[in-house]
Amino acid sequence: MPENVARGIAGVLLIVHAGLGAWALVGFMELALPEVPWKRVSNPLFSRSMLLLQWSLISVAATAFIAGYLGRWKHTPMAMLLVYSAMALVCAYQTFFILTNASRFRAMAIEYTEYAVILLFLFLSHPMRLRFS
Repeated sequence: MPENVARGIAGVLLIVHAGLGAWALVGFMELALPEVPWKRVSNPLFSRSMLLLQWSLISVAATAFIAGYLGRWKHTPMAMLLVYSAMALVCAYQTFFILTNASRFRAMAIEYTEYAVILLFLFLSHPMRLRFS
């Protein structure tokens, strides 16, 4: 993979993870405040403890990716593997035991595919291997 393509993909991933961090912050605010001036993003089917776990994992993923990429932390790919694995387990639990919408399994498959593609990029692309070496 050419360096400029990898840099572009990494830039998109930085933006995506910054968005995830902002989303988690909004989720934490919804947990802490009885009223918010926006339409809630937290799923009302999830318990407070499930939401706390969800928002915590999302914020860890955002922080690990952004700080790891910018700081060239050599453990970034493995950290993302661990966080995405935990997120995938939470997603499976939510999908099989809480959610009821007809598209829940498709959404889970999309989420798992996103994790796999990002991890393949981090572990296998030459520019990322050099960045995290």
